[in-house]
Amino acid sequence: MSGTGESMKRVVLSRTLQHPLTLYPTAVGVLGAVGIGLFGPVTVAVAATIAGLGVGLGHLATQVLMRPESIAAAHFRELHEKLSRQRMATIADLETRLAACAHDDGPNGYGDQALKQFNMVQKRFDTMQKLLATKFEPTELTYSRYFVAGEQAFLSVLDTLEGIVSRLQSANTIEPGYYRERVSALKRQKSLAPADQDELRALEERMKLRESQLDAVNTLLTFNESAITEFDRVNAAIAEVKGVKAQTSVDLDSAMKELETLAQRAKRLA
Repeated sequence: MSGTGESMKRVVLSRTLQHPLTLYPTAVGVLGAVGIGLFGPVTVAVAATIAGLGVGLGHLATQVLMRPESIAAAHFRELHEKLSRQRMATIADLETRLAACAHDDGPNGYGDQALKQFNMVQKRFDTMQKLLATKFEPTELTYSRYFVAGEQAFLSVLDTLEGIVSRLQSANTIEPGYYRERVSALKRQKSLAPADQDELRALEERMKLRESQLDAVNTLLTFNESAITEFDRVNAAIAEVKGVKAQTSVDLDSAMKELETLAQRAKRLA
């Protein structure tokens, strides 16, 4: 988890540098130093330089060296609030659209599978939230870090489900029955006129587009199955953590890392 540690250091440093108690006093100190350079050691400029740099750099050192976990936890809480708003907005109409796709999809069953995945991943994420709450304090960095990792993975599955809905809606407007009907009619002719040959090519291209969309849907469904399995592994690992405020296990860290990896993969797929 060394990469995560380095990431946390960057978060802490970035937030502290942008904090008003670091930013503004340091700016005053720098302006004071510029004033000394231009006008000599004027008392006001010297005082501003000493006070500004003292407060700004002192705040920076205090936060980075003495309160890094508190700053990181605040970062994750803010990220969690942002992700929660995104999650609720995404869920609002997704289930309805998935149900419509399940109804229209026909013999492939892709829409039905996607709707079931939606319900399964939602249940897994709800379970994860409850398990984390029993093992860690919500104010702990560990709780926030794992919660955000799980929420990002959950959102990634919702993103792939959105992609599935769009592709199924596109594919389902292309009717295989009409394709077969027209191809059969054309092939019954003794010879095809140039216009008929053009029609046959257009029909074949249409069906290739449909197959391409369905292949993409199949890939996204497979990704979601992997993500759901990983949620199960995470929940099992959280359940094994001993006691409130317990140290996390290697299994839990490994499972959470895989969730983060899956969330990154989803961005390339969806």
